[in-house]
Amino acid sequence: MNLLLRVVLLIFCMQNVFSQTPFESLLTTLDTLTTRASKQTAIDDFMVQARQGSIPIINDSLVTFIHISNEDNVAIGGDFNNWAASFKRPIHHIDSTNFWYHQMVFEPNARFDYAFYIDNEFVRDRENPRPATGYISAASELAMPEYVHPWEIEYIEAVPEGELETALLEYFANDIDKSYRVNTYLPPGYDSQREEGYPVVYFQDGSGYLSQSGAKAKNIINNLVYYQEIEPVISVYVNPYNRGLEYLVGQKDTYAEFFATHLTAYIDSMYNTIESPDGRLVIGPSYGGNISAYIAYQYADVFGNCGLNSAAFRPSYDVFRLLADGPVKDINFYAIWGTYEHPIHLDLRALRDILLDKGYTFNWAEYPEGHNWGFWRATVDDILTYFYPFEENEQLTPEVFTLSQNYPNPFNPNTKISYDLKRPGNVSLKIYDGLGREIITLVQNYQNSGSYEITFRGGNLPAGVYLYRLVTDDFSDVRKMLFLK
Repeated sequence: MNLLLRVVLLIFCMQNVFSQTPFESLLTTLDTLTTRASKQTAIDDFMVQARQGSIPIINDSLVTFIHISNEDNVAIGGDFNNWAASFKRPIHHIDSTNFWYHQMVFEPNARFDYAFYIDNEFVRDRENPRPATGYISAASELAMPEYVHPWEIEYIEAVPEGELETALLEYFANDIDKSYRVNTYLPPGYDSQREEGYPVVYFQDGSGYLSQSGAKAKNIINNLVYYQEIEPVISVYVNPYNRGLEYLVGQKDTYAEFFATHLTAYIDSMYNTIESPDGRLVIGPSYGGNISAYIAYQYADVFGNCGLNSAAFRPSYDVFRLLADGPVKDINFYAIWGTYEHPIHLDLRALRDILLDKGYTFNWAEYPEGHNWGFWRATVDDILTYFYPFEENEQLTPEVFTLSQNYPNPFNPNTKISYDLKRPGNVSLKIYDGLGREIITLVQNYQNSGSYEITFRGGNLPAGVYLYRLVTDDFSDVRKMLFLK
């Protein structure tokens, strides 16, 4: 081999080696090793480095799941394959080691639950610290790099809270004296004398929407109201007495009657509500969406709005057929579903097309996600801001100087900073890191009195606590904010 050919071959080999990811380099190295001890040493060294980052390993759209185990068989299942039994087959295994792995490509903004399958049961990924929120309790959650974590579900200390009230409503139906626990959440600043009244949002599967392991609805409403994303709403949370019978078959009619007559009459008598179909929204997840649509259709004179979180409609279900084949009612729908919810996403696409053709108002959103509370809590805000968006009042001159808490907070990658100026003057708004070092100047000029809002883009800054300080001729204030990555 001549010298030139040797040089070309060497360059090619070096480019091939250096273009590999650390995981690909591990596999290449393992192919060259012949003893169990040498393979295991290479794996152990790799895992030390990998754990300094994050596992599963994400390279662009490629995800590498890793499981360290001496089991004879390890498989994987998740939202991405509907937890199907056919997928519970062994994943890749490096012979004579404890190293198992599996690779898949996902959308850059996907979020899903998954688990390993060992000895006929699902087990959590020990390398991933994020627990899942779906019906598989021993599952882990994975969010791809472009997934936007829902800021509105977080508890923010600066945001005021409302009041939660509980009552038991009895209702005799189907030869059973039923008691429904009703939780009613009054928004921060609730005013029983408010002239226009409050819209009311009725949640099916209410404990799931209220729970901190579920939708965290109180946090969502508090934050959306405080940051003027929605109008203040009263929210009502109800669990069925018998979910299968009342949401699907057998007792839908009596449950719908309780919900649309007895329950709404109680809420309207106790609180300052808007007593019209436009002022009421019924919302539910999965089969809770099925009964929500049924209630809205049968009682369109009571509920004019219907929100559907992954509503479990099937073309063979009577609710699907009622909407598709029955006369058009005055109902405004907003539906959200995930592409990892087979066949729900196909059924909802079909229903969407049917209802749009019939002239319904049917708005919708589709995401690469699965059938779980992690998805639903991240999209409650979509539904609420659609039906009850905040309406800006006529701009008035502020009575005081204020620097508001940024929103969202925590944020990634952008957040908004608002402030009010009682009088005109020179204004400075700067960002500092946690040690007080100046990062960037957002405003440095003369401004008239009024309300202002500035967008701060975190960009390539490291995650952590930052400060923002407003200084005017007559006022100064500083607040903290948290940048997440």
